[in-house]
Amino acid sequence: MSTKPNIFRGPALWTLLAGAMLGAGSMYATFSGHGGSLALAQNNAPIRQISMSNTESLAALKALDNGFATLAQYASPAVVLIKSESKGTPGLNGMASMPRGGEGSGVIFRPNGYIVTNDHVVGGFDKVTVVLKDGREFPGKVTRAEQSDIAVVKIDANNLPTLPFADSSKVRPGEFAMAIGAPFGLENTVTIGHVSALNRQNAIRDPMTGLDRFYPELIQTDASINMGNSGGPLINVDGEVIGINSSIVSPNGNGIGLGFAISSNQARLLAETLIEKGKITRAFLGLVPVDLKDYQKSQMHVESGALVQEVSSDSPAAMAGIKANDVIVRVGTIPVSDQIDLRDAMLKYAPGTSVEVELIRDGQHKTVKVMLKEPPKEVAQTAPQPQTENGNGHTFQFGPDGQMPDIKDFLKQFGDLGGGNSGDGPVETPHSGGHAQLGVQIHDIDPNLRKQFNIPSGATGAVVASVIPGSMAEKIGIKPGDVIQVIGDKEVKSAQDVKDAMADVQIGDTKRVSFVRFGGNSTFKEDRDVTFR
Repeated sequence: MSTKPNIFRGPALWTLLAGAMLGAGSMYATFSGHGGSLALAQNNAPIRQISMSNTESLAALKALDNGFATLAQYASPAVVLIKSESKGTPGLNGMASMPRGGEGSGVIFRPNGYIVTNDHVVGGFDKVTVVLKDGREFPGKVTRAEQSDIAVVKIDANNLPTLPFADSSKVRPGEFAMAIGAPFGLENTVTIGHVSALNRQNAIRDPMTGLDRFYPELIQTDASINMGNSGGPLINVDGEVIGINSSIVSPNGNGIGLGFAISSNQARLLAETLIEKGKITRAFLGLVPVDLKDYQKSQMHVESGALVQEVSSDSPAAMAGIKANDVIVRVGTIPVSDQIDLRDAMLKYAPGTSVEVELIRDGQHKTVKVMLKEPPKEVAQTAPQPQTENGNGHTFQFGPDGQMPDIKDFLKQFGDLGGGNSGDGPVETPHSGGHAQLGVQIHDIDPNLRKQFNIPSGATGAVVASVIPGSMAEKIGIKPGDVIQVIGDKEVKSAQDVKDAMADVQIGDTKRVSFVRFGGNSTFKEDRDVTFR
């Protein structure tokens, strides 16, 4: 394996950047005419000599350009393409669900065939294939950390090129960052940007499984990441992985420079645990930790720790006397400087373990004994509910995606905005003989559904509460929360209208189906002719 590209190490980078910026300024002055002659725009202009300072600046800019190319050349062999496939499964009424699959990315973690990627790229698929940069393909065995969205794929190969994982606690906003992966199936795509921010949090509901995944420590980047980049590395100028690319925020489904990567410290801890133990086991403390803000540190006279925002009743924390506004600074032998340290401690201590928890309350240090428990089934880890980022856009997971997707396929992730409500509303029931069905459960629009699914006050139709797997509705992309507005030549204003419109539809008939999806700041409408099978 090649050594790290030395051009980016130490103070040399800053010298290079200074030269690059000077070079850019000098070239602008030369070619725009600012501060100099406009003779370059004239046919009879004499040839001017480039000054020594401009020559040096241009050389520095070329060196920077060459440095990025060298970095990409060094890192790319350790980035893999991952293909995931699932067979169709029997659904209701004898109808089979459609096969699914696609492509994502991954990074080689250990030379003996361990690869780190996102769980939403490989989790739950029947077949996973890893394609190396040299073209070799291997079947992969998947070990999952579902709710943390990290997975390890093991292939039968040795002496593979790897990338080291950086200490992400030392990453700073403004640093260069390079993303490598297979967006839209385009292998070995390299994009360059910066670390935009640190310690972002979000929770995203997987539209395929309904699983809520919590991301407690995301690195934000403006390096372009798109569908298929998921699972690939975000690296620094030393060729070290600082994060695993996972999601974007977008008001309209398009990349706008708000990408997110799971921090390398989180990814490494989870990957090493999966390799060592074969699963992730979290102990349950029963509180919600958050990072201390600077003003809180000053007010509380503490330098670091995890602030307890909330304590669940009857939890191990509550029984040990831990209260809201306590600052936890140690769990067992593990120092706690922020909420991530506290969450990670729950990976290192097994349920049933009695540990000392040191905290600060009203300026006084206090130590309590806590008996950790198994997490309740409904709580794998204390996390916020899935939500939009600042209310201005939706957070998208980038699952496996092999070919350039149809926009409606991409926006399927946009659909489960509030989770399907199976409820007890009207069901478009199947008919005997040659009658066709759409395969949805529907509700009349009411104020609660308008709020839940961002349906404007003037919009009419019937809200989809759930979709039957393998149904015609699923095949044309209808999701819970969509509003059906037209079937055939009949306008839909209620759930009963859907039932009435479908009552005389026969298998083989073609009807126009119109539905709309409201996403807060954007609207997606589908109007198509559907042949019922």
